[in-house]
Amino acid sequence: MHDKDKACCGRFLIRAPLGLLFLGAGLIKLMDPQIIIGMLGSIGFPTPAFFGWLVILSEVLFGLAVLVGFRTKLTVWPLVIILVVAILIVWLPALIKDFAMNFGNFLWHILGIAALISLSMSGPGDFSVSKN
Repeated sequence: MHDKDKACCGRFLIRAPLGLLFLGAGLIKLMDPQIIIGMLGSIGFPTPAFFGWLVILSEVLFGLAVLVGFRTKLTVWPLVIILVVAILIVWLPALIKDFAMNFGNFLWHILGIAALISLSMSGPGDFSVSKN
């Protein structure tokens, strides 16, 4: 296998689990949207119903787009925004309260951001519906 082939396959191995992660999270939230809407409301987020549905639909639609490799250089950015907001609003305050219990979730979100930005820079790799 050539180095170029390994790189393309490697990008697929990043893209597919990331897409599944967001698609799965969005579908779980879709089953009971009041959980995320209630959580957003409880932390004082403005218009929690609007933003709750925005998160749900973004995770489902953009997660699916990342999974199949559709315009990956663009479709990762709404997911990056979701993770950045989650870090700032949920995980940083939680990290300050209880570092040991929340450090893993904090790092998981950082890793997700790094992987999504990597896909934006490198493209979707093999087995994708588009090459950008």
